[in-house]
Amino acid sequence: MNARVLCVIVVGLLLAGCGAPREAQKESPQDEINRRIAQRLQEARRERALNHFIQGAVYEVKGDHANAVLEYQDALRDDPNPAIYYALSRNYSILGKHSLAAEAAKEAVRLDSLNITYRENLATIYMNAFLHDQAVAEYEAIVRIDSNSTSAWYSLARLYQASKPLRALEIYERLLERMGDDWEILFQTAEIYNSLGKYEEAAAKYKRMLELDPSNRALQRQLAETYGRAGNVQEAVRILESILEVDDTNVETIAALADIYLEQREFDKALALYQKLMEQEKDNPEIKLRVGIAYFGQVQRDTLFIEKAVPLFNEVLKQTPNDWRPHWYLGVIAATEQKDSLAAYHLERVTQLAEWNGDAWWYLGTSYFEKGQYQKLLETMNRAIKAVPRDSRVYFLMGLAYTRLNQPEQAITLLRKSLELKPNDLNALSTLALTLDGLKRFKESDELYEKALSIDPKYHLVLNNYSYSLAERGIQLERALEMAKEAVRQEPENASYLDTIGWVYYKLGNYKEAERYIAEAIATGNASAVVYEHMGDIYFKVGDKEKAEKFWRRALEMDEENVALKNKLARGSLE
Repeated sequence: MNARVLCVIVVGLLLAGCGAPREAQKESPQDEINRRIAQRLQEARRERALNHFIQGAVYEVKGDHANAVLEYQDALRDDPNPAIYYALSRNYSILGKHSLAAEAAKEAVRLDSLNITYRENLATIYMNAFLHDQAVAEYEAIVRIDSNSTSAWYSLARLYQASKPLRALEIYERLLERMGDDWEILFQTAEIYNSLGKYEEAAAKYKRMLELDPSNRALQRQLAETYGRAGNVQEAVRILESILEVDDTNVETIAALADIYLEQREFDKALALYQKLMEQEKDNPEIKLRVGIAYFGQVQRDTLFIEKAVPLFNEVLKQTPNDWRPHWYLGVIAATEQKDSLAAYHLERVTQLAEWNGDAWWYLGTSYFEKGQYQKLLETMNRAIKAVPRDSRVYFLMGLAYTRLNQPEQAITLLRKSLELKPNDLNALSTLALTLDGLKRFKESDELYEKALSIDPKYHLVLNNYSYSLAERGIQLERALEMAKEAVRQEPENASYLDTIGWVYYKLGNYKEAERYIAEAIATGNASAVVYEHMGDIYFKVGDKEKAEKFWRRALEMDEENVALKNKLARGSLE
């Protein structure tokens, strides 16, 4: 719009005013003069505003956004028009001044709240400033004004995608119903289904995308991989093999098919494909790594595969020294070969290169626990807390360490933290229950035992520990016996379980069965001092004090600090 056009509009408005019916009360001469002066002043301001606006637009076209801003600001002094605020906001945004851009854009929206262009501009500014919630509010306002605005619905879905994926899906599905199959919308929908672990639904979307572009090899591979994640391995393999029929040298497809075989633990098939890849890409560290993994997968079948896997992992390390994966496999292999220092070195490197890897922290921590290096375990897990603060296993391992260090209160705090993060973890429930049981906090321990059994009524460790606790207290002995029987049925050579069922029989007064089971516990060669003490108690009950004293003394040899046992021997009786 130029000044001449604006003048024509102004003249037209004045003429329209002249033809309107006058009010009954006649205007005084002075009032008419004042009105005309005000009208001319307003026209002059609008003329100046228009000139500044036009000059600003010229600067904007030339890319001189700073001067465009100055012209638009001058225009606003004479005419606070929403279109000028809109233009000003765009130039502020280009200059990276997001707060000023948002301020101007909001004013445009305030002056003309039904203008969709103004609201889209404000939403875009919010998105550029990473103010996603405010952008969502603007797009929601737009679709209320115009429910058929496809672009607004699409933008709203993209914003919802991270925080409200189900709402985003709902919008995308509605858009597909309205518009028919659209590549970008199908892709975004498939991505959300993938992120939610709904692989069948994701595959259905990829399949519709393929109908739009049947020869897209990358999309075919994506569909196959998604079928693989969905458990439809047969269909995944069929698609990949059909690609290879057309192009048997397609590296990505060979790798994808080999990966599926590897995930399915079909190591021979995976290895054949990986070796084919190595012929084409001899120096590719990723291929070497995957061949190494395929070899590693067959170690349980034949330990000789270790000799093939280790050199490949070492080659990968030389080529990509900051890749954590070869360290991981070398660490696990070293641990299986009981090369403790080498295993610790590689696993430590994993925690340094990929500190987010909770499995590495867990594997390293359990290795220290098994070697009885509890302080080392605690030091390592204190580092792990900073790296993976939401991994329940870290707190569980620390709780275990404190139980072994005979610091139950610290153990309880950490085990409770572990359960906060993973409430139904049977190992943490069992360990915490056992720790509270040892402190004679039976109400708390019983609640935890019961919760664990409600999750898995056949969990042998809880069945054993709970039944022993009940036996020690002399309560619910028939139930304790049934639990102990189930634990022994599952692990018939477990010395602790055999001792527990024997002790329950002892508490029931069935000394014959008690002796039989505890003798079996001792015969395993893994019996603790408590088991020998129990056998002494049984012999005392049946009147064989000589044998009773013999087993008590053997128990004391194994546990020299046991004051109660020393007193028992000194008295020559149970009480």
